[in-house]
Order: sequence, then structure tokens, then C-alpha cells
Amino acid sequence: MEPTDEHGNDPIKHAAALRLIARLREFAATLDGSERALLATLLAPGITAAYSDAGSDDVTGFEQVEWSTGALPSALVEALRAFDVRIEFG
Repeated sequence: MEPTDEHGNDPIKHAAALRLIARLREFAATLDGSERALLATLLAPGITAAYSDAGSDDVTGFEQVEWSTGALPSALVEALRAFDVRIEFG
């Protein structure tokens, strides 16, 4: 059994998640407006999911919707395919 904090989080995974978010914020600050918009498009499903069960209105402009690759701008789809970006689990 993995150790957990008072919220039931694995402290190692929680620390890694906090570092990742901090790095994403720093990275996003270096992007121009159109690059930030494309990054937001990539991150929107995960951010929306994080707030969907919290009953929070903190994320304005996002709704919990069925998400598909059709929601991505074609230029972003082409760039992902050109770099063979994939998500692999395991």
C-alpha cells in the first residue's frame, strides 16, 4: 500500500503534478498568443475534467462536453502528426 497524505494523495505523484503545472505555466508564459491558444486546446479536456466533479465555476469558457480530435484546429492536428506525437500508457 502506497503512503497517502490527509487528502488521500500519493505525495510523490502530488509533488510531480505540482511541478508539472508550474513548468507548464512557465512554458506558457514564453509563448505568443496563438501558441498559447493552441496549448490551451490541447490541455482543455484535462482541465475541464479536473473541475467537472467539483461543482466549480472557476473554469469559465469550458463545458464538460464529449471531446474528439475534430475539436482540434487542423494546423495543430498536422503538427502532432508530423512529430508523431502519441500518448502511450504502461
